[in-house]
Amino acid sequence: MAYESCVNCEIHEQKSLEINKIKPILGSVNLRISLVAIVRHKKKANKPAPIECEVDVHDLSHEAQGVSRSQDKVLFVPGALPTETIKVKIDQQKRHFNQGQLIEILKSSDERTQPECVHYERCGACQLQHLQSRKQIGYKQNTLDQQFKRQLKLKAVPWMDSIESDPFGYRRRARLGVRYRNKTDEIILGFREEANSHLTAITDCPVLEPKLNKLIQPLHGLIDDLHAKSRITQVELISGDHDAAVVIRYLKTLQQSDKQRLEDWGREHQVQVWVQGDHQLDLLYSKNNKPLSYGVDGCELSFDVKDFIQGNAQVNQSMVEQALNWLDLKSDDQVLDLFAGIGNFTLPLAKKVNKVYAVEGEKAMAARIDENAAANNISNIEASAMNLADEELLFKLPKVDAILLDPPRAGASVLMPWLVKQNSRILYIACDPSSLVRDAQPLLDAGFKLKKMCVMDMFPQTKHVESMALFIKD
Repeated sequence: MAYESCVNCEIHEQKSLEINKIKPILGSVNLRISLVAIVRHKKKANKPAPIECEVDVHDLSHEAQGVSRSQDKVLFVPGALPTETIKVKIDQQKRHFNQGQLIEILKSSDERTQPECVHYERCGACQLQHLQSRKQIGYKQNTLDQQFKRQLKLKAVPWMDSIESDPFGYRRRARLGVRYRNKTDEIILGFREEANSHLTAITDCPVLEPKLNKLIQPLHGLIDDLHAKSRITQVELISGDHDAAVVIRYLKTLQQSDKQRLEDWGREHQVQVWVQGDHQLDLLYSKNNKPLSYGVDGCELSFDVKDFIQGNAQVNQSMVEQALNWLDLKSDDQVLDLFAGIGNFTLPLAKKVNKVYAVEGEKAMAARIDENAAANNISNIEASAMNLADEELLFKLPKVDAILLDPPRAGASVLMPWLVKQNSRILYIACDPSSLVRDAQPLLDAGFKLKKMCVMDMFPQTKHVESMALFIKD
């Protein structure tokens, strides 16, 4: 039958069975043929052929792509910068915008620079290395400024000085993918490429802290040496102030000989080695059996390799200092720290005020707050694990003078029905602009005013924009 020539035979076979059931009641062969025709796949319309043209670039998008308004629709071009004239291939034509590929720079921006990383053209971890580091924060602030003015109808945003760090060698946590090529018996270790699932094999990464960067090439040799190299899926690099850790994630069980090889490698490079499979996380080597730790505002915070920590130590220190300053804390104040993690803000807050109530969704991290408080001789913290999406529990929280929240990328929309009813000073630490804009709207509607705002360049060379916003109810 004609169905056999179709690429989706299963669908047609099912439809054929349905038609066969109603054949006895069909009055004519022509009608049966018409019904068969109905269930045939409609032939997909051919995609428009790519168009090559010259355009001027006017802006950077929140995805760090060049924006051109030279055509009938907005055109986004990765790798292009404002003020440039470029030759572009328009390969995706959407309803409201087009997507293009940069072919040639005809007139270059004065802000363009040579990327420091040799893998930059393919690797998807960074998006802005072609833009001078000192110029990146301005574009990030401008992106957030436009969103606040357009969506929240603000005439002006009260911008304070941005928080920045060294543009390279700053990142203290990274997750690399691992893939085994059976045909060539080759290990690929690296970051995913932009907009697809392919891995870019890397030999080094200049945005990583140096002690993590120097582990990349030895890791290639280590994984290639394992019997289970085809079953290794991921490697995570984590740095504390004094030590580093490597977490190897795998499928199926590791042989004892592989575990011994990993332990020997950890001893050779003096880093902790963890392995994780089937949700079981095991430590194979640690030179002193002490947890990783880092310092912030005079406190030493220990953390587990599963715990969340801020990715940039320099920005984190400045961020905590500024948070304490903006909240204008008094010694008799009581503060609520939501999404408290391991106590990154909690402990510094506790040194300034009478009481801090720290709330964290993960029991293990809430316990870590207590451990870190005890290790730093701080006794005015009450830490608890709580589902922050439970509105009934939220209304049982104590009334406080100030609230600090540092939610994940999804934001804190679940808190808004409760938060808008508070009269406390609210400091919102945001790692996603759209989440902050969405959550700011109900606060503004409830009578809060946006008093201070700043952008924090937690991840230089990337499109990520982190920010701090202070809301006060008049």
